[in-house]
Amino acid sequence: MAQAILILGAAMRPDGTPGPALVRRARHGAALWQARPGALIVASGAGGEAAAIAALCRGAGVPAERIVEEPAARRTVENIRHALPLLQARGVDEVILVTDDYHMPRARLLARRVGLRATASVPPRDPARSRPHRRLRMILREAAAYLATLLGLSGRHRP
Repeated sequence: MAQAILILGAAMRPDGTPGPALVRRARHGAALWQARPGALIVASGAGGEAAAIAALCRGAGVPAERIVEEPAARRTVENIRHALPLLQARGVDEVILVTDDYHMPRARLLARRVGLRATASVPPRDPARSRPHRRLRMILREAAAYLATLLGLSGRHRP
């Protein structure tokens, strides 16, 4: 059984409220915690994402002391890199990784590269809100990002 649930951030709306993907991920992570109340939740993401995930989890009944915020990550590689020392400090080397299905292969690859055993858990999508063209765009974007990760091109600093 995993010792921590690592919830990767997603876009916030321009008005500062959580976007649908972030809400879906946070709610899913909180539901996973309900089945594993001893687990730690790591809420990861910059620009208010970590705080929004933490607030949604608290609203779903997760005690604040079971949530750690990682507010610096702006990209997937940073989600993993910045969460790692928080997990290691608590003796955690196994996580349930929460992100969307199109994003999961790259997130798991990055987790494995830093020595984290990562089990995937994908939140359900709402078919009524799903836009096929947007989903296709995200899948293509992730395919390119996955290839860049395999080739060692991800994680480099941008100017």
